[in-house]
Amino acid sequence: MSKKMKIIYAGTPGFAVPPLEAIVQAGHEVVLVITQPDRVNARGGKISISPVKKTALTLGLPVFQPEKINTEKSISQLREYEANYLVTAAYGQILKEEVLALPKNGCVNIHASLLPQLRGAAPIHRAVMSGMNQSGITIMEMDKGMDTGDIILQRATEILPTMTAGELHDVLSVLGAEMIVDFLADAENSWAAKQKQNDAEASIAAKIQKKELFVDFNNDAKILYNKIRGLSPVPAARCMLDGKVLKIYESQTVDWSKGARPGEIVAFDAKKGFIAKAANNALRLKQVQIEGKKRLEDTQFVIGYNKKDSILM
Repeated sequence: MSKKMKIIYAGTPGFAVPPLEAIVQAGHEVVLVITQPDRVNARGGKISISPVKKTALTLGLPVFQPEKINTEKSISQLREYEANYLVTAAYGQILKEEVLALPKNGCVNIHASLLPQLRGAAPIHRAVMSGMNQSGITIMEMDKGMDTGDIILQRATEILPTMTAGELHDVLSVLGAEMIVDFLADAENSWAAKQKQNDAEASIAAKIQKKELFVDFNNDAKILYNKIRGLSPVPAARCMLDGKVLKIYESQTVDWSKGARPGEIVAFDAKKGFIAKAANNALRLKQVQIEGKKRLEDTQFVIGYNKKDSILM
């Protein structure tokens, strides 16, 4: 086996769970898991804990949940662990230089894009929404910039034409787990071979804003199709029907040359399904959820829903 490392691991969502599990399974000592604080769920007031915390507790690992990781108090606590590496994966807080300087050997991040493409908070969603045919994982050295550190390891994976953001997320999470173990198995040589990013080729994957979730039927059907799968299953693309929010989880482009205005519902029956006109061609809304109701296939939805509007907004 490779040299056993002392690791501080920082992550929060489900994406960060397989890498944590893989590091433990590879025999390294995870001396501390850092994750975002527990939150009170807006619905029902229940306490919500992160997937990484759940996993850490199952594995019997110590958990640290500071509101702010860069305070003197947090830094003092982290210093006590004398870790070889700090590994992060979608942690959710920016680490300042004082934190990055703590581990003996360095800090690395598992980033879900082929850097310098798609630096930032939403690389998986943005890759699918943009219709890209390739994504990947970059193991990078962390620095004070936003995903600007040197590239240590990088591997690509195909984005299939029908793949959703959720499906790409799962593929990249597993790939990230494999790659972080590979890095730790030969960390010295991997670190020595790191390469600087070409900033001239960089692009930004900004956080998804609420206003972006709504589809504009004045766009081409293919653009709408990519947006819908790029936001599926969470946070989900949406439009308005009868003054209610209609979430769209799955769609299909449809050839349509007949006259109709963008957003007009041109089919709403069990045979053809739920089809709305786009700027060019049309879009079948194959899986939807009207607010207050459950998620349904369009052939089920059209039978049980008595629509009033003829235009989607």
